[in-house]
Amino acid sequence: MTVANPPQPPLLTDLSLDYRLVNPAQAQGARRLVLLLHGVGGNELNLLPAGEQLADDRTLVLAVRAPLVFGPASFGFYQVDFSTGKPVFNQAQQLDGQRLLRRFLGEATARYGIPAGQVYLFGFSQGAIMAYDLALTHPAQVRGVLAFSGRLLEESKQHHAPAAEVQRVEFFISHGSHDDKLPAFYADQAVAFLQTLGIRPRYEPCAGGHEITAGSLAAVRQWLAQQQ
Repeated sequence: MTVANPPQPPLLTDLSLDYRLVNPAQAQGARRLVLLLHGVGGNELNLLPAGEQLADDRTLVLAVRAPLVFGPASFGFYQVDFSTGKPVFNQAQQLDGQRLLRRFLGEATARYGIPAGQVYLFGFSQGAIMAYDLALTHPAQVRGVLAFSGRLLEESKQHHAPAAEVQRVEFFISHGSHDDKLPAFYADQAVAFLQTLGIRPRYEPCAGGHEITAGSLAAVRQWLAQQQ
């Protein structure tokens, strides 16, 4: 017997970035918004399984497609080069991506009636980098960051908002100890920097690679359920 896969939610193009509504049944009455931000070269479908586990009666989940096209079904917020062994990125594209993401965030909260300041950014790899960046530089728009296998940009550290403003943001960080793309020391650096701002992030290291493991996803589900 063949079990059919559930149909993918349709791609919506009514806001500044294309996206998929993971749980349309909760589109009315949700009290918080989770934006899924995929990694470079991926697309919004990559995080749908995670989004389906986070969706509930009060949580609306949108899987966002990054704006730049790198190939068939391949997108990103900015180009990055790993050829030197250290990621080198296009800062102009990153800043454009940040502006687009901020605009999308405002549009999505208005479109779906989400209270101000109730947006969580669930990012993987480059998506986590964008989530960190937006939370540090424009914390009034973000309630929480769920960062998987990401890193903090030096530019985000240098231009962050006042610590008292960033402190209202909750941070959940998970990183695989065997990550060969963005090594786990990037998570250690992020935790250490956030601590200098008076923030105590929840850090859940895992034994995986450059991925979201079942254990870390279960931990973030529990953490998110505890957020007010």
